[in-house]
Amino acid sequence: MATAAGQPFDASTEERDDPRVLWPMIVLFWIVHFAMTTAQVYVNARSSGNSPPLVDVLGFMLQGFAVWLVSMPVIVLVLTRRFRFEGGRWPASIAVHLVASLFVATATQLWDALLVVHGNPARQLLPTFVMMARSWMLWAVFTYWFFVVYVLAVRHYTTSAARKLRATQLTAAVANAQLELLRTRLHPHFLFNALNSISSLIFDEPREAQRMLARLGDLLRATLAEDGQRSWALRRELELLERYTAIEQVRFGQRLRVALDCEPATLDADVPTLLLQPLVENAILHGIQPSMHGGAVRIAARRQGRWLALEVDDDGVGIPVSDGHGRGERVGLSSTRERLEKQFGGEHTFCIERRQPSGTRVSIRIPWVSVDLHPQS
Repeated sequence: MATAAGQPFDASTEERDDPRVLWPMIVLFWIVHFAMTTAQVYVNARSSGNSPPLVDVLGFMLQGFAVWLVSMPVIVLVLTRRFRFEGGRWPASIAVHLVASLFVATATQLWDALLVVHGNPARQLLPTFVMMARSWMLWAVFTYWFFVVYVLAVRHYTTSAARKLRATQLTAAVANAQLELLRTRLHPHFLFNALNSISSLIFDEPREAQRMLARLGDLLRATLAEDGQRSWALRRELELLERYTAIEQVRFGQRLRVALDCEPATLDADVPTLLLQPLVENAILHGIQPSMHGGAVRIAARRQGRWLALEVDDDGVGIPVSDGHGRGERVGLSSTRERLEKQFGGEHTFCIERRQPSGTRVSIRIPWVSVDLHPQS
């Protein structure tokens, strides 16, 4: 398997430990294990008729854990990483860890026997080692295996969380890039249609063409000033719509009427930038323009509980309705549909339907968010 850059995939880089989580958990494990073992040794000593001071028991146990302290980096950094009981490596992993557990357990008992003989020279090493092994060998093997499982579990948790975070960040980055691409597609599309409208008036009505160019300049300056934002207040969207429809009304005159039917509370609602502009543009160019008598375009906004409901409809000739999957839609409608899917997922509706007796209605419903609660970036 290769990476995007053509380099071979390295599992060790994919599952890099997070030391901020792994090592504190390891320290916690050994603190608990030390406390439990020390308590057991102290209770056993008292039950056998001895009453050693607790401080002496603690000192002995601290020295006895030296083998574990030396072995721990090898277990964590080498053995549990190379032999992780994954795929077809189970037999080898079991064999390696079995040998390692017996080795570490034997080393701990031998070290404890040496400590006892050092503190009491009258005792012999071999009998002391055999006595220690009978009492604690199985416990040491169990400790090794429990520690290995513990490390693997913590590592799996941390690396899984890291992978999920990377996947989420990658998904968000891809979605943002796609949203930006869809948003930038609207600018040249809108500009082309506006310039086409102006060019149709240059020779017949040059004064009107000059007025349209001036308004187009104002509109472009206002749009570019907001470049980089993914959303803004509905009030701002309607201001830009007013400038755009003013350009079109110069061209269509009395044949184009625009009506706003927005609840005052919705003006502060947060909406994607240039959400309504391509819908109004489609209504004018493909609904009103082909109509002999022109017509009206209505923009409506309502709050419905936790939703913001938006509508753009016209009473023109109407446009062909797609098959429900976006096929057959024009650039403005298809881009708007894709932007809503990328930004809101299943938390939105986008519906195109015919009006009776004529015309088309586009209905959108997105989550209600106030600009006061959703600062712009």
